[in-house]
Amino acid sequence: MTMLSLGTRGVIFKRIPNVVIAGDNDAPNAVGFRESTLHSKSNSITNPGNSRDMSSKAAPQQIRGEREVRVIVEAPASIANLGPGFDVLAMAIDGFKDVVELVVKPGSGKIVVKVEGIKVPEGKENVAYGVIEEAVERYQLHNMDFNVKVVKGVPPASGLGSSGATAAATAYAVSVAAGLNLSTSELVRLSGAGEAVVAGTPHYDNVSASILGGVVLIDPAGLRIYKINVGREFWIAVVSPNIPKGPKKTFIARAVLPRKIELPLLVKQAGSLARLVHALHVGDLESFGTAVSADYVVEPHRAKLIPKYWDLKRLALESGALGFNIAGAGPSVFSIHRSESEAREVGELMLKYLRGSGIDASLYVTKVSDRGVRILR
Repeated sequence: MTMLSLGTRGVIFKRIPNVVIAGDNDAPNAVGFRESTLHSKSNSITNPGNSRDMSSKAAPQQIRGEREVRVIVEAPASIANLGPGFDVLAMAIDGFKDVVELVVKPGSGKIVVKVEGIKVPEGKENVAYGVIEEAVERYQLHNMDFNVKVVKGVPPASGLGSSGATAAATAYAVSVAAGLNLSTSELVRLSGAGEAVVAGTPHYDNVSASILGGVVLIDPAGLRIYKINVGREFWIAVVSPNIPKGPKKTFIARAVLPRKIELPLLVKQAGSLARLVHALHVGDLESFGTAVSADYVVEPHRAKLIPKYWDLKRLALESGALGFNIAGAGPSVFSIHRSESEAREVGELMLKYLRGSGIDASLYVTKVSDRGVRILR
């Protein structure tokens, strides 16, 4: 099988303790993505069935009006914000994934998007359409046609980065199939165009986690992505209330947020964010959980959209959870735990409480996925 490479338009990697910085200029390391050792001993994203990693010197498959190329890519779900890190923190999680199959052939810029699996909009209302439309204009791909099949595995409107997973997989597929050789920041920027379809504006936290895997920190000013090598493994209980969400759930969840905050509140929020990142570096799970629970800007407003939110938070923390907050834009909530058994035990308590209050819900126990976007075929 031919190895598909993102080529030589690279990504900056500055080696400082526990952090990998992804920018635009250095040569890539395994597609510019360095994987930490949280769950995988691999230091590269590999093409299944091929022992070479994607930093191979083999040229990417080219289309440029010459022939048809087919690529299949998957990307994981993610949880954004992690409490105080609104729009700048996210982590990829195991389990749920989206798969995007892209066929590119000579044409006139036509885009067709179909969906299998969990039902979400097709055509222009799908995030994949927004990603490819942006790519056609940005990279002058008007001489190609794009046929996309999204196999939807990440539950939509749940706070688990559903649109971000589709956007990340689509951007990566376009980069490979059209021979664009995009850097990490270019992939993130392109994926953000898909997020704008459902959120109203681009945002880059979920897509960064889905592309790189692991826990990521985003600098929105320069769109630089910092992947944090986490000091200790932890487990996550995700509880998703089965409530009506509507097609513009993310847009609404962003609309309820304040446009301005007072300086003392900013200082408290910055302190929580700094504590969280430091705790991840040194593997201090107790401090990490405390920081996750301390969001002074977003949580008070979005909590109003989630039934029994404050009761769930109190129950989780009193039952041994290290931290608790809203998963992305909600309505899912998540708690942090030392072990899988603790995560399941506390998750079951939250589930029981919601169901006892007449609210159906689902429980999902997971951990950080250090593997981000990858080619399946």
